Amino acid sequence: MKSETLHSGAASAAAVAQRFEAKYLISEMVAQRVRDHIRPFVVPDKHGQEYPVTSIYLDSPGLALYLSSVRGEERRQKLRIRTYTGGGETTCFFEVKHRFNQIVKKERAVVYNTAVDSLLYGDMPLPEMLPNPEQDMQALYSFCRMRDAIDASPRVVVRYMREAYLGKAEEPLRITFDRALTCLPSTRFDPAAWMASPHWNDGMGPPIVMELKFTDTYPCWVGDLIQRMELRQESFAKYVVCVDALREEGVRVSGMMEGFA
Repeated sequence: MKSETLHSGAASAAAVAQRFEAKYLISEMVAQRVRDHIRPFVVPDKHGQEYPVTSIYLDSPGLALYLSSVRGEERRQKLRIRTYTGGGETTCFFEVKHRFNQIVKKERAVVYNTAVDSLLYGDMPLPEMLPNPEQDMQALYSFCRMRDAIDASPRVVVRYMREAYLGKAEEPLRITFDRALTCLPSTRFDPAAWMASPHWNDGMGPPIVMELKFTDTYPCWVGDLIQRMELRQESFAKYVVCVDALREEGVRVSGMMEGFA
């Protein structure tokens, strides 16, 4: 099947497979049209067609990662701890997300919740902190190296509902619709307290952030979708949007760790 790429020649120039992401800000009406168009080509995500995504983002005291995204720097990173349920799980995901323009690389380690506080205080990884240390120890080391390099600590919790689809025929393709973006200032990993908090900041950004994620190229039907729906690729960093929203409320995000205990 003939495929397209967002960057002319990007795939042919790559020595190894490269992961790309593209974002589109759309309405519920357009989302329904997109859903109708992709139905023959996709299946719901294996974790469920719709589920919550909750992440606590770490940053330096001066918000270096936030600023690199605001400035649109070609190379930038995000440091976060993520969960995919409404609560009750015993593990979470420690992630370092690297971006060079639209090329994305994500290092991820599955970590027991009981080890999170220790790692946030600056401890180094131990095998007993992970269900699969042989698989995930290197990714957790990368997280801790970046944590130490910028003196990173928790800043903001970001939550939204994700509707997700995978390409059929083993295509390395994901299409997601993220809606109901909300955030909360937080200085520690505490999912139970987050869920119970009445202080979520709601109503940020567009109705839906549609993301297209693919390796090297995407199928020709995706190119047809973009053309038919007149989709325009845009930049939308949820962490940045949430930090800005909290600052507008008077929350001093850059100084939140002063009371960490």
